[in-house]
Amino acid sequence: MEITQHPAADSLELRLTGRIDATWAEHLSKNIESAVRAGSHHIVLNFAGVEYISSLGIRVLIVQFKLLKSVNGSLGISRPNEFCRNILTTVGLAEMIVNDLVETSAPTLQRRPAQSLGGAAYEVYPQPVARPLCCTLIGDPRQLAFSGFSEKDCRSLAFANGSFGLGLGAFGEDFNDCAGRFGEFLAAGGCAITLPTNDPHALPDFVVEQGGLVPHLETMYALTAEGDFAAMVRFDAVPGGPGVIPLSELVSSLVELADASAIAFVVLAEAAGLVGASLLKSPAGKAVSHSLPDVRDWLSFTSERTAERSLCLLVGVAGRNLENDAAPFMRPIKAESPLQAHIHAASFPYRAVPRGELPFASIVVDTLTTSTPNTVLHLMADTRPFEGVGETDLARGACWMGPLTSIARG
Repeated sequence: MEITQHPAADSLELRLTGRIDATWAEHLSKNIESAVRAGSHHIVLNFAGVEYISSLGIRVLIVQFKLLKSVNGSLGISRPNEFCRNILTTVGLAEMIVNDLVETSAPTLQRRPAQSLGGAAYEVYPQPVARPLCCTLIGDPRQLAFSGFSEKDCRSLAFANGSFGLGLGAFGEDFNDCAGRFGEFLAAGGCAITLPTNDPHALPDFVVEQGGLVPHLETMYALTAEGDFAAMVRFDAVPGGPGVIPLSELVSSLVELADASAIAFVVLAEAAGLVGASLLKSPAGKAVSHSLPDVRDWLSFTSERTAERSLCLLVGVAGRNLENDAAPFMRPIKAESPLQAHIHAASFPYRAVPRGELPFASIVVDTLTTSTPNTVLHLMADTRPFEGVGETDLARGACWMGPLTSIARG
């Protein structure tokens, strides 16, 4: 089978020539998946050259139709011959047959024209704000390196829908219960994810708000926020560029779009590579050593780009000229950058981020009910000469963000 791509304004046409049988069905499936990963969520299969389709071919169409529909995309079929049209109608896929390629561009919510900043295009969807975002600082992250944390530093925090945060924490009853498990966490949309440190091979644990069950974490330090996001922002690497958006560029653009000195944000994105670090041991009762070789027992650094072609959830706070209380929680987003940030990320198996305007109230829950996180990282750039692996790169995604009206100790 021969497959050629023909981009249109809002869709991608795949022209097929040959038979969709047991030999070629998987080839078609991989071509559709490759197009989706490249950013095409509205796809038309031109069947003018298709002579035959088998049950395996039908299965591929059904699977890909459902996958694209789940991300607000579409899969249509144009110009089938009489044999293929009869088969599609018989198996209940007549709705996929389209008469006009323009019709396959599924109508989306009205959006503002894209604005280009750096190597990305941004679409801003303003959101109603009843409660402006406010940030609360819990604990002192400097103790991580100087003294470690004790029972008096432990704070129990709840993360119901409408609040979000990040820091060091663990699920459990109290400090003594969690002492051997404290690690990086992030929370948003009524969900909390943490990476336990009691086992070097531990996988992230998470809790999703259900009825009266609200995620609670015992924390050593945290940045938390409550309020309404002022905007949902779609971002996509521009065609003809490097195809990725460095994290520092994305966050800088978000601060510019918000026209604020500091912002809080949650991002769901398709990652091209994550760069960061995570704790290997709990800092309860003992400070983290940053000297060689001891640091290798305390911290796991990404020595190479991890989680390529993954879905990732980011929670962060960023800004310029931040107040003194906030300074210990922040670090330059990359070397010599005036922008400071604190960002944690959870990575998941790859899945395309749905197109259009997305409801924050359900998107995080939907992510955790359909897939399991692989790891949690404190994102940071590695700009060492020769050895450095750079910074986190994203391909496209959605962000919910807003200006912080206050940053105060809690």
